[in-house]
Amino acid sequence: MRIGITNLKGGVGKTTLTQNLAVCFAHMGYKTCIVDTDKNQNSVSWSGARDESLPEILVVGVTDPKAVNKTVDKLHKDNEIVLIDGTPSLSEMTTRIILASDILLIPILPSAHDVRSMGQFFERYEQALEFRDSIPAYFFVNQFSEKYIIHRSIRDMLKQFEIGIMKSTFKDRVSYLETAVEGMGVYEYSDKKAKAEAVKMTQEVLKLAKKEGLIE
Repeated sequence: MRIGITNLKGGVGKTTLTQNLAVCFAHMGYKTCIVDTDKNQNSVSWSGARDESLPEILVVGVTDPKAVNKTVDKLHKDNEIVLIDGTPSLSEMTTRIILASDILLIPILPSAHDVRSMGQFFERYEQALEFRDSIPAYFFVNQFSEKYIIHRSIRDMLKQFEIGIMKSTFKDRVSYLETAVEGMGVYEYSDKKAKAEAVKMTQEVLKLAKKEGLIE
């Protein structure tokens, strides 16, 4: 299964979602790798910091848009799950990531500005649909708190885009920042609440993938 994690806006949690999904999948026994398409190569650096005693997660850096599809397809032959860590850009890279994916996850922060910025992304998404019949996509709300009315209202605003909205969310926890520095995921960390969030999110992704016929 090839999972694209993308949004044209930076700072929404693409890399955080990618790395924590990868760690959970790896601990579940799936052979998992990451394709890092961002010029900063944060997932590549994360991999370099990862302790050898932890489950192995291959990370391959690809910054040439023309190489994305070939690289993803090649890695998919040897890995059960390929996660594509997207880049905040209106470039060809975004379209390539969408077309290389079996399913798209779109991390977004619960702010009106982030919702308004989605228009340009969906122009790219609709262009990609001209080449493929179906590319299932789902919003994932990052740094969400149920206690804030504005957060709940903004999550409701996402319904206008007529794609799925994941029920699971990440809260604004320092654990996600600390583990990124150590080459870990929160599943491997001491914060039990963050770990529970990551497990719930991963289980929901698997459920969605099953619903879309991507896994049995």
